[in-house]
Amino acid sequence: SVLPPAVFGPLVPNFPVTDSPTSIGTNYNLCKILTTGTEAYPSYPLGHLADVRDVAWAHVAALSTLSVPGRDKRFIIMNTTFKWKDVADLIRRERPELAHRLPTQDIVPPRLTDAPLDTSFAAEVLGLKDYIPWEETVLAAVDVHVAWEKQNGL
Repeated sequence: SVLPPAVFGPLVPNFPVTDSPTSIGTNYNLCKILTTGTEAYPSYPLGHLADVRDVAWAHVAALSTLSVPGRDKRFIIMNTTFKWKDVADLIRRERPELAHRLPTQDIVPPRLTDAPLDTSFAAEVLGLKDYIPWEETVLAAVDVHVAWEKQNGL
């Protein structure tokens, strides 16, 4: 089993997105930073993330990996933990046209989960040692959300 935390990132080309924001998957939870308003951060508590492309790669690798004697075939896949303030700063820097939609810089973000997760088994057995940088993952999720808004006339 591949066990990722929150999965963010790009959608496959021609993914059937509807008028519901949840149709962009868990990206919706990350992109609440753009829809919550300037006076608060989203209440989404999960601070662990994985890029959908890394998760897909891990699934393919896990399917072609033999069982490891004495071990369950469970692979924790995680890039890193993130903080809402870092996400907001990244969007301000890389997507400045969205800055007016973010919480103001004096707002204190809520605490997110950040417990350490052991990904060494996935690194050892699957060879998954290098993950897509969290910044690339977040920006891909933001781009998905912006495209969804445009598609829906928002």
